[in-house]
Amino acid sequence: MHPVDFWLEAPGAGGRSRYGDRNLGRFVRWIAAVTTARIRKAEQFLKKSDGIMRSLIAEHGPCQLTANPKPPFHALVWAIINQQLSVRAAKTIEDRLLQRFKTDCFEVEHFQGVQERSLRACGLSGAKVRYIRELARQVRQGALQLDQLRRQDDAAVSASLMALPGIGPWTADMFLMFSLGRLDILPVGDLALRKSMQQLYGLSADADHDEYTGFAERWRPYRTVASWYIWAAVD
Repeated sequence: MHPVDFWLEAPGAGGRSRYGDRNLGRFVRWIAAVTTARIRKAEQFLKKSDGIMRSLIAEHGPCQLTANPKPPFHALVWAIINQQLSVRAAKTIEDRLLQRFKTDCFEVEHFQGVQERSLRACGLSGAKVRYIRELARQVRQGALQLDQLRRQDDAAVSASLMALPGIGPWTADMFLMFSLGRLDILPVGDLALRKSMQQLYGLSADADHDEYTGFAERWRPYRTVASWYIWAAVD
């Protein structure tokens, strides 16, 4: 069985998705209910498997993990913008770009023909401009079919995305967690997550990737939910 994802196409005119789903609202509520039920199940599992996680759940309450409701292209542009930036700085750049394009959702066409200096004036680095343009080019030419990703398993999605310049494990993990809603992702590339795990569980500051993933085996198949609580501990 494929992991349940809760990515949805953004509604188009008249409240319909671009695929013409007249029951989008009902579908959204159904997906939300299924996802909420799975997260509640994950919380119960984590309470039993880890005493520290049990304390975090008691302190922070129900997991408020939510998926990005925007289409996959927007989610990937968002993830690239957020690379190695604070939440505030990334949000400022995202807002400037959205204002530049007079939209609330990034689309492939926005990055076709726009001058680099216009994008950099919004705060993007030269490297990120190149990454986003290449992403847009591959989607436009059909080399990357984003609507197929939600049908693939986690490893296949990561491989498809990391074949693109500027998209590494962290960006792929953010997409899996927050766009596809996959519940068993451990974003070891995230500095805040590693530091919180060090503080909570006494992992060494020089612990390698395998030590983090090995430690997190106790949280399978709900490492995404565990990661949310680990982040919550340092917020």
